[in-house]
Amino acid sequence: MNKKITIQLSDILDRPFTFTRRPDLLPCEMRPLWKCSLILLSIHLACRAGSCSLKKIHVINWIIKSEKNSSEFEFWILNQHGIKPEVRLDPTLDRALALLIADGMISKNEDKFTINDKGLEVSKKLTLINAFELEKIVLLKFKKSLTDANVNKIFQVR
Repeated sequence: MNKKITIQLSDILDRPFTFTRRPDLLPCEMRPLWKCSLILLSIHLACRAGSCSLKKIHVINWIIKSEKNSSEFEFWILNQHGIKPEVRLDPTLDRALALLIADGMISKNEDKFTINDKGLEVSKKLTLINAFELEKIVLLKFKKSLTDANVNKIFQVR
């Protein structure tokens, strides 16, 4: 005796309902404008002569991502014979760099990215406004430690 029982949704709910599609939140690091602004600030504040390698940009991006990452980098700088930080490369960074090149804010010469006049003007404005305050502090704190030699050591295989 298998009786099929069918239940209607109206039997369970005592009032009408609707489904509303809500926008998905997009983390700030996935937003192109935010990421491009951060790259311009990074090159302007933490790179020598407004120019740096892709490796250095990835290290800077990784350091800025979290307090844990900046602490790991700081610990390694103080004790370079210890465990190197595990820098995670971010594919969204490469896309943002391509956008900045296309917009004429940075240029790529061989293995270096250089900030152009247009990008320098934007990055100077970014330093003056109340935005990226924590990032600016971290960039200035680690500027001297972000040498090409240190960056290459991080990516060196023993």
